Amino acid sequence: MNQRTTEFFLTASEVNAQLRMPLSSLVAAIIESATGHANVIGVGYNDMMKTNSSWVLSRLAIDIAEMPRLNGTYELTTWITGINRLFSDRCFAIVDKADGRTVVAAHSVWMAIDMDTRRPADLTALNRMTDRISDRPAPCDAPGVIRPFSCAEADCSYDYTVGVSDIDVNRHLTTRRYIDLIVDLQDLGFYDGHRLTRFEIAFKKETRYDEKVVVARRTTSPEGEEDEYVAMIAADDAPHTLARLRFEKENIN
Repeated sequence: MNQRTTEFFLTASEVNAQLRMPLSSLVAAIIESATGHANVIGVGYNDMMKTNSSWVLSRLAIDIAEMPRLNGTYELTTWITGINRLFSDRCFAIVDKADGRTVVAAHSVWMAIDMDTRRPADLTALNRMTDRISDRPAPCDAPGVIRPFSCAEADCSYDYTVGVSDIDVNRHLTTRRYIDLIVDLQDLGFYDGHRLTRFEIAFKKETRYDEKVVVARRTTSPEGEEDEYVAMIAADDAPHTLARLRFEKENIN
């Protein structure tokens, strides 16, 4: 099985104030799709734990033609495009079943960590993954380089302490929570008037329970515009996570 397709339907309890799928839920669906495929091909959590290792998302880029909407039915397909000693590339496409359009395309980069040392694990032993590489091309550009910035350069920032409900099986901040913290850097009015078209995130260092971090953003679009900014979650000005968000002006309501 070189590709895996699942279907989902968005109910009222699963959308945001703009009646769209929240960004964190979109990324969670992407991760769940990857997890399901990994389980099927024998490199899922239980299989990786036999070598005391676990998958972690390193980088992700998403192009969004249209965010999935309330009462929409969608198909999410994932496939592997490459693997080397340290990283595996996996892609995704979300198709609106009503008209067959690809509304979301994503390109992710994964690594495995040793659960004791928290250092990268060697993926060369996963030779069974090589047979699962698909010839289907990547549907969007790979994640690019995101430059860190100092908190002094930020347009706005806030402090946050990681709680029990924020951590996952690897005992670090969940990907969903990282993204929710970044989304909260803008107010509701901004999202009512802007549509996200591309999102990139890069994970640099684990953020652990009870750690105090700063969540900050810096605008990178031309003066007077608000259509692109970089975000950072950092401790002592050292970046744990970097993100880039690009928007188009659009009246959502």
